Amino acid sequence: MEMPVPCLKCGEWVELHDTRKSPLTNALLCDECFSIENEVYYLKEEADDIKYDLDNHAEHMKGDRRGWKNNLNDIKKKIKSLGFDYDEL
Repeated sequence: MEMPVPCLKCGEWVELHDTRKSPLTNALLCDECFSIENEVYYLKEEADDIKYDLDNHAEHMKGDRRGWKNNLNDIKKKIKSLGFDYDEL
């Protein structure tokens, strides 16, 4: 190994040029940890968009606010299943 560094999430040693920057914490991660954090990042963005639209009574949500709230809760559960807490992101 030329320049081994530990993944800051799982501790696995990987080549420096094989690491990726976390979209959540800017830490250097291995590919596996990066893919999880990247998925969490996009789920959080989607949840934030839904929450913003719910808070601002977006036109496209009228008549189905309960359905959108259920979608938001499902996304939060998915984030939790990946090992993160939506409220702490």
